[in-house]
Amino acid sequence: MRRIATTLCLLLVLGTGGLCPMLQAAGAPAPAGAPVVLPPMLVEESKSSAPWLYTNVDGTEFLSRCSKPTTEQFIDAWRSKMQLMQVLVPAEFISRMNAPSICVLYSQDLDQTMSAEIQHELQAAGKARDDSPDGSRVNIAPNMRLEDRDMQATIVYIDETQFQGAQVGISANHVRFLLRGRVPDLPAWLVDGFERTWRTADFSLAPITFNPMVWYDSTESDALASDPLRPRALLPANELFAADPERFMENQHPRRVQTRESEQELFVRWALLSSSATREALWKFAARAAETPATAGMFATCFGFDFSELRDRLSDYLPVAVDVTKRIDPGSLPSLAPYEVERATPDQIACVRGEWERLAIWHVQNHMPQAREPYIAQARRTLHRVYDAGDRDPRLLAVMGLCEINSGNPGAAREYLEPATAAGVIRPSAYYELARLRFEDLRRGAPDTQRFSRADLTSIIRPLQRALTQPPPMPDVFVLLAQAWARCADSPDATEFAELGTGAQLFARRPMVAYPIALAFTRHGKTAEAAAVLDACAGCPADEKTLADIARLRADLPVTPVRSPAR
Repeated sequence: MRRIATTLCLLLVLGTGGLCPMLQAAGAPAPAGAPVVLPPMLVEESKSSAPWLYTNVDGTEFLSRCSKPTTEQFIDAWRSKMQLMQVLVPAEFISRMNAPSICVLYSQDLDQTMSAEIQHELQAAGKARDDSPDGSRVNIAPNMRLEDRDMQATIVYIDETQFQGAQVGISANHVRFLLRGRVPDLPAWLVDGFERTWRTADFSLAPITFNPMVWYDSTESDALASDPLRPRALLPANELFAADPERFMENQHPRRVQTRESEQELFVRWALLSSSATREALWKFAARAAETPATAGMFATCFGFDFSELRDRLSDYLPVAVDVTKRIDPGSLPSLAPYEVERATPDQIACVRGEWERLAIWHVQNHMPQAREPYIAQARRTLHRVYDAGDRDPRLLAVMGLCEINSGNPGAAREYLEPATAAGVIRPSAYYELARLRFEDLRRGAPDTQRFSRADLTSIIRPLQRALTQPPPMPDVFVLLAQAWARCADSPDATEFAELGTGAQLFARRPMVAYPIALAFTRHGKTAEAAAVLDACAGCPADEKTLADIARLRADLPVTPVRSPAR
C-alpha cells in the first residue's frame, strides 16, 4: 500500500491549483486494473497528543485535528464558496438533510500509525489484489467523501505548511450530489449539464468566473472559436430535454451521445451566463420539468420563445462559449453568522468519527469486502469508548445501530435503534432500519399472501411515518410503508393514503417506488389512483422484474378515469 501525497483534494471541496486528481466517488466500482481506493483509518487517540477541535455551523459538523487557525481558515473558505454557489443555485434546488453533514480535518503532520493487526490485514488484502488477474492495487485515500440515505461525510488531510483558503472550492461532483438529492427528481439534462458547466468554474477569482467550455475536444473548440461559421450539429430540443434519454440513445453513434452531453452543458451555460432573466427562466423550467415531461409550450412559457429559436440561439452562442471567459458579479452577499471552534467533547468525537467510520465499512464492503473487518473493529472501538463510559445520547445510539447494520449484524442493531428512536432522535434512516427489521420479523415464516392487522403493523408504520417528517425524503421509506399497507387487512385512513400519494409525487419517475405504492392503492380499492401512479412512471428506466410486476398489475386494473394520486 502507498499513501497518496496531496496538498488538498476532496469530493466535497476541491482545491483549484496544483492538487491531486479527484478521487473516485464512493459506491462506484473501480474499473478493471485500476487501484482500489479505501478510506483512511484515523489514528487512535492514544497515538497522538493533538486535540480534536469541533464546531457545528451551517448544517455541517467539523471535527478537526489541525491547528485552530487552519481549521478556521478552512471553514471560512468553505462557507464563502458555498455562499457563492447559492448565487447560481436557488436554495429550493439544493437537497436538505435534517442530520448535519460531517467533515473531518486531519493534519498531514500527525503520525499516521495504525495497529500491527490492521496493517497486517490490509497488506494481506492488498497482496491478494496484486495477485489477481486484473492486476489492480490497493491505495489508502487521503481524502474522500462518503454518503448514504440521509448523511454525507468528508475527510480531508491538510498539509498545514502549504494550505491556503483560496485553494478551497466546490467540486462539480459535490454540486451533482446536492442537485440529485432534491425531490421531485430534477431532470437528467439539468444535473448532467450543470455538473459539466461547473467544471469550468473558478471561485478563487472575484467575481465568479467561467472559463471557456470544450465542445467535443480542444481541436474542435479551437476551430469553432477561430471560425464562428464552421458547421456544427445540434440536437433538436425535444431530444435534448427528453425525460427518457435512453430511448434516444439506444444504438446511437457515440458522436451523437457526445453531442447530447455537450449540448446539455451548452444550454445550461447559456442560461446561467446570458442574464439574470435566463437564469431565473432556467430554474423555473427545471422545476416544472421535474414534475412533468418538458414540452415546447412549457419552455416557451418560461423563456418567451420556442424550441426552434432555442436551437438557433445555442448555435450562435457556441463559438462564444468555447472562446470567451465569462464572469458573474455576485453582488453584495449577507454577512455569515459567527461560530466558535472549541475543544471537542468525547461525545462529539465519537459521533462524528463514528459516522465516518461506519460509512467507510459500507464503502469497503462494496469495493474490497475481504478488508472490511479492520474498519468494523475501529468503528466499534470509537463508538463504544463513550458508550461503555455511560453515554446514552440518542444520536450516539442511532449511529451505533446504523454501524451494526453496515456491519451485517441486525440483531445487535435493534439494541441501539430501539432506544434511539424512542428518544426521538433526528435520523430518518434509524426509523427506517428499525421498521425494516420489525417487518422482517413479522413476515418471517408467514406466507406471502397473509394479511396482517393494523395492530400487527403499527410498530412498523409508526416509525416510517416519523421518518417522513425528517428530511431528506427517502424513497426506501415510502417503499416499505407501501409494502406494509399492501399486507394490511385494514384500510389506511385519508391521511395515510395521502402519505402514499406524497411518495408517488416525489418519486414519480422511479418505477421501483411507484410499483409498491400502486400495489397498496390497488389492495385497498384505489384503482384509479394506482393507474395514475403507474402512468406517471411509464417509460422510465427500471429493472426487468419491476417492469414485469408493473405490467401484471396494470393488466389487472379496471379501465377507469385517471385521477391524481391521493394526497
